[in-house]
Amino acid sequence: MAQIIGDKLLMFHAAVVDANSVANADDGTDLDLAAFPATNVTAIAAENNGNGLVYIYFKNGTKYEDGVAVGGTVIESMEQAFVRLTCTSGKEASVIEDLWILLNSVSASPVIKFDVVNSVFPIENVSGVQIRRHITTNTVASDA
Repeated sequence: MAQIIGDKLLMFHAAVVDANSVANADDGTDLDLAAFPATNVTAIAAENNGNGLVYIYFKNGTKYEDGVAVGGTVIESMEQAFVRLTCTSGKEASVIEDLWILLNSVSASPVIKFDVVNSVFPIENVSGVQIRRHITTNTVASDA
């Protein structure tokens, strides 16, 4: 991936932090606030299920991430943390492009905040956020 200009932090405020808030959740339930260094972005992808969805994946974004290897083959691993942005259907490419321009902007704030609670987003066409920081490992099965 290209060099991100400056030390930027991507902050995602999905809901009010309260007594039900958690720090990790495979399904994103009650994971209300999280932030990741922009330099930890590993991939950005999109899909559409009637709403536009943009996924931002982060390395080193979960409590445990390294896999367990036996004989050079990974048998258990953690999914990378990711954030799913809900956006205007058909605008997924624009959201990805605008985000990348923002991450590489010299004049952008060092904190890039997606704030559902206050309806404040740093780029157009975004309307929601879901955060997922995984705590469950995935076991890789072998055909052998």
